[in-house]
Amino acid sequence: MLENRGMLGATDFPVVGDALNKIILAACVALMISGCDSAEEQAAKHLAQAQSYIAQGDTPRAIVELRNALQKDDDLQEARSLLAEQLIAAGRETEAFGQYRQIAEADPDNLIANRQMALIALDVLAWDDAARYGAAALQLAPDDPQLLAAQVVLDYRTAAMARDTAQMDRAAARAQALLDADPGALRARRVVIANLLQQNRLEQVLAVVDAGLERQPQDRDLNNVRLLVLGRLNRTDETEAQIRSMIDTWPEDEELGRVLVQFYLTEGRSDEARSWLLDQIDPQDDDPQARILYLRFLAELDSPAVMRDALTDMLSQSPAPADISANETVFRALKAGADFTLGDEDAAMSDLENLLKGAEPSEEINRVRIQLARMRQASGNPVGSQALVEEVLAQDAGQSDALKMKAAWLITDDQTEEAVLTLRAALANDPTDAQAMTLMAQAYQREGRTQLMADMLARAVEASNQGAAESLQYVGYLSSQSQFRSAETILIDALRRQPQNMALLQTLAGVHLQMKDWGRLRQDVAAIRSRFPDERGQALADELQAQMLAGLGRNDELDVFLKTLADQSAGDLGAQIAVIRNTVKSGNITQARNEAMALENAYPDAPQVAVLLAQIDAANNQTAPARERLSKLIQTHSDFEPAWTMLYVLQMRAGEGEKARETLGAAVQALPDSRRLNMMQAGQDERDGDIEAAIAIYEKLYAADSSDTIVANNLASLLAATRADEASLERAWVVARRLNGATEPAFRDTYGWLAFRRGNVEVALPELIAAAQGLPQDPSVAYHLGRAQAASGNQEAAQAEYARAQMLIDGGATAYPGLERAIQSAQEALLR
Repeated sequence: MLENRGMLGATDFPVVGDALNKIILAACVALMISGCDSAEEQAAKHLAQAQSYIAQGDTPRAIVELRNALQKDDDLQEARSLLAEQLIAAGRETEAFGQYRQIAEADPDNLIANRQMALIALDVLAWDDAARYGAAALQLAPDDPQLLAAQVVLDYRTAAMARDTAQMDRAAARAQALLDADPGALRARRVVIANLLQQNRLEQVLAVVDAGLERQPQDRDLNNVRLLVLGRLNRTDETEAQIRSMIDTWPEDEELGRVLVQFYLTEGRSDEARSWLLDQIDPQDDDPQARILYLRFLAELDSPAVMRDALTDMLSQSPAPADISANETVFRALKAGADFTLGDEDAAMSDLENLLKGAEPSEEINRVRIQLARMRQASGNPVGSQALVEEVLAQDAGQSDALKMKAAWLITDDQTEEAVLTLRAALANDPTDAQAMTLMAQAYQREGRTQLMADMLARAVEASNQGAAESLQYVGYLSSQSQFRSAETILIDALRRQPQNMALLQTLAGVHLQMKDWGRLRQDVAAIRSRFPDERGQALADELQAQMLAGLGRNDELDVFLKTLADQSAGDLGAQIAVIRNTVKSGNITQARNEAMALENAYPDAPQVAVLLAQIDAANNQTAPARERLSKLIQTHSDFEPAWTMLYVLQMRAGEGEKARETLGAAVQALPDSRRLNMMQAGQDERDGDIEAAIAIYEKLYAADSSDTIVANNLASLLAATRADEASLERAWVVARRLNGATEPAFRDTYGWLAFRRGNVEVALPELIAAAQGLPQDPSVAYHLGRAQAASGNQEAAQAEYARAQMLIDGGATAYPGLERAIQSAQEALLR
């Protein structure tokens, strides 16, 4: 019977076996020695194996072997070059860029490395890198056609940002010359197309695009431009054919199906849209995309409830259609999404959690995790959401939706550099991802890189085929720059795709209102009335009509219009208040008060009527009765914010500072989540000299919503003005970078002062000059400008600004603690 003695040790061998053991040991040592190739030899073997795989067309295995080679010999440049080439072949340009950068660091004059980095950077919109490496490559190969085309792209972009049409035309002419020499020069062709589009020469654009498509029929950008131009030219049949052609070419792109459906809806062919969607569903095909598109159509055209009911019926079919049977998780997740939208949040999240229990890792399961992460985020559980996203990225580092969610959080936390890198990874997976481009624009906006932001917003509009969300984002930027004609064009293109989108039409009306283009505004109002006959649409049209009459100065017509609305909707309190406000504007205070009193008798418990009466009294210099009315109102309607804010303002104007402070404190206690009241409290604390309390409030507000530019400015301004430590200065700079390029004087003062504090006087001086012109009564702005003038060597101008700052303080202007002392020290410094 064998005895279980465990693991054998050295003493377990009998002595008589010593000779045999020695022989075996010697053989093992010999084998070990013969197998000990040097690291360089092992690297060469991996390289040879990789070359064999490349010859066989096996890119994934070749990449593995090339990485093994570089692990053995990091200086094996042949392996690194091959690895970069194979990564490009695999569509992993961002990783290839990193390999080429290592090659260039070892050999700065390596043409291939610099050239490839420039072209990759251009494709992923990393403009600074494209310029840097493109310039280095052009020095090595000044006649390289691709590098020349890349330089033309950069030059055209620079000219476009400067709105220099002459330089744009010169760059386009160079691009045309390159295109004539090589009709396959796609980058040059894009510059020619961009310039023709900018000139609205649509027939020529179409000719250049079609010539490009003859050579590269599957280029997505060219197809997108062709679709856009056909829409602008109102070539309906060709537009439909183009969409269908693109669907055939990219059948997996769900968005194209949506474009076709929107096209049918625009043409009033909703039955064809529904029929086309149903025709795409094959019960014997296990591909779920056609049914998903149909369900989303139901949700958008009918309602989420209709979609959920239809999906519930589909899931109950027996036997189940092939696509549902093969993708039950997908459809159950879709139903959970509809439940969440309809308010059944807990049940929706529970259903998704059940789908994830015990599920094997897969792309589909990761999509469910992302869906659940979004639900958790929306329901106030960011920690749970982030945990799911990290879980997805641990399994698939390139999962685009997870990367975008992570980037959004990084942007919120002002970690913009990491956000940009994360989004570049997402765009490497899908260069046409409009959502990633929009997030990239937000990151650039936080960094104060306005032109890069605008460029990304424009690219997102193009990539989304004039999507509503992307178009509205870009229009917001264009309107802020007073580029109303460009904004109008973007909106009109988007409305051709989605004519039933109220937000687009409302924004277009707003643009025309800002342009004072009353003729087009009338058309907008008429379009809203006809397309949106429901109560919401008609109310919007009425509001725009009233704004147009006010803008035209036709006050009598406006009065009649508002009274007509009030008569037509006797129970609409808002319409009746609008009539009374218009009476106040016309100067008929007594009549307005009588009408308001009558309204109060009809609506004795309506707080907005009480506030209206208080406003009328205040306008008539009867502030005591107004304050008394408001004091009574807040006793019964403590949740009505306008009553608190108006009472506080009136008490401050009446010189009742202590009462006003008490009112504001009570207001914040009653409505602790009100951003407006908290902002007012911070401002009061600042005026009272309690800077740390004000900073604490702004930090709280910033943590709740870091996209609030006003809060960001106020927080950064206080940190920069009242703290001297490096940590606070760095914190202020991170928060305030977004103010670069702003036009508001307060924002320019904050940005300029921070630039000065960081030693950049050249940037600071023009910002502070503009700020002082816009805020001539602010002593801190005068002091900041004086410091910058002194640093630039203009002692006389500096002394004048210090004197002006002190004069403003002596005249009663508010100054933060320590400002007078700082002014005195600065004046003394001029005398040294």
